[in-house]
Amino acid sequence: MLKKLLTFLLIIAFAFSAAQTPQGKRTILFVGAHPDDETAISEVLHKYARLGNKVVVIIATNGKDGTRVTKIPAGDSLGMLRKAESTCGCRTLGIEPPIFLEIERLDTKIGTGKYFREHQRFMDSLRIRIPLIDPDVIITAGPDGDTHHSEHIVVGATVTELLLAEGWVEKYPLYHFAWEKGMTSVDPGGYVDKQYYNVKINFSAEDEKAAIAAMNCYVTQYTTEELKEEADNKLKDTSNVIYFRRFVVEKGLKNDFLQD
Repeated sequence: MLKKLLTFLLIIAFAFSAAQTPQGKRTILFVGAHPDDETAISEVLHKYARLGNKVVVIIATNGKDGTRVTKIPAGDSLGMLRKAESTCGCRTLGIEPPIFLEIERLDTKIGTGKYFREHQRFMDSLRIRIPLIDPDVIITAGPDGDTHHSEHIVVGATVTELLLAEGWVEKYPLYHFAWEKGMTSVDPGGYVDKQYYNVKINFSAEDEKAAIAAMNCYVTQYTTEELKEEADNKLKDTSNVIYFRRFVVEKGLKNDFLQD
């Protein structure tokens, strides 16, 4: 009974929140795997919020296993810190507090059976929340997973799978952020041939400044040297643009693969 009541209250809360979007403005939804994934396109998120749009961030996991640069052991304490960092980052960007789905993991490090259950739980959560948020645009990582991270790839694929399963491809336009070859710090890095770009988003020096400030929230994820290097790289790139590729499905049934 309590579970049903909590679900009902959650639905009411999201419905009320969606109703607060200013008239004539749009709702932008970013879906990521971990706290800090939103930093991939911080400048764009800040720009849309600055222009008065509603920007919502959904994070699948709490990132409690991300021990690359911290001495804090993997576990709930680290997960709480990482959630706080993401909340700090979103606040710095001027966007809505992130929504954490508390999925355990989205790879088979937790065992194949548990992965299947967590994947289903993630998809079920999105199935409820996306219509309540009612986004005009959804943004997530493409098949490259931004950095080829397995959980990034699963998140992007799950969002895509859900839109196909529910017939939402046109209702909720989905965009993958797309890097040029050599743009990412991960070698070899994910990239997309420019002929497939659909959207170019220019951002201002103000948006870039906010993105750099937001990065400083993620102290369990990046060393001081890495944060400085990231800031320097952003400032050196004066193009101030991020590209996106829309997920599009051709309709119409054919009788053969080779049919014109």
